[in-house]
Amino acid sequence: MDRISKSKQRLARRLRSRRTREREGLALVEGPGVIQEALRSAVEVRWVIVGEEYGIEESGGAIVAACGERGVEVLHAADSEVRDLCTTDAPRPVLACVRPPPLESRMLRRGRYLMALGVQMPGNLGTLIRSAWAFGLDGVVIGEGTVDPWNAKVVRASAGAVFHLPLVDEPEGEAAARLNLLCADAAGAPVAAVEEARARDWVLVVGNEGSGIASAFGDLGRAVAVPLAEGVESLNVAMAGSILMYELTRREGGAD
Repeated sequence: MDRISKSKQRLARRLRSRRTREREGLALVEGPGVIQEALRSAVEVRWVIVGEEYGIEESGGAIVAACGERGVEVLHAADSEVRDLCTTDAPRPVLACVRPPPLESRMLRRGRYLMALGVQMPGNLGTLIRSAWAFGLDGVVIGEGTVDPWNAKVVRASAGAVFHLPLVDEPEGEAAARLNLLCADAAGAPVAAVEEARARDWVLVVGNEGSGIASAFGDLGRAVAVPLAEGVESLNVAMAGSILMYELTRREGGAD
């Protein structure tokens, strides 16, 4: 293993910025489990930095071995140096640089999708992507005002789902008007009572917790909600979206 160069250290620090990620077409991935998911996926992994002491441990050694199988360059540095490059609290000293695929362009008229509009908290978006993968959705639409899905905290919260599930560009207004949009709204009808929720093809739209779903989409869809106990105003967007995805896919499977 070669020691990490100063230029790669500088690049790793710059990749904390969304602007740099978009300009370079690269992103950083943190955490052993997430990096293993990246190595198991079709996403291009450019290089991996492993702390010198961590590389001797079982999980660090497993990452080095997986890199060898895929022909990925492995670099080393002091554990403390690698931690300094990470954005999360108390990280394990291992980082990967990946080349994310661009957002796909899809019609969305066939299949089951989640659309995130204005979801700004990385943990919420990562959890939603993880749930979408777990419940077998066909992709996640990254709408206007939503945090970068390749933010390191989003990737980590997704538990690597971001490497396996297609990320899709937001459709134009005319195309959106032809979709079966189900809009998460605390004031909506219980999802079990909505006829449109029984369809095989749908797009579940979730929005910003403070401002909700942009009217351009909210006005086109049917509002659906998770029934809550009296006195409970709402759930956070990741929790509500995950429950709705489960309910929609469960109903499609024929459950009562």
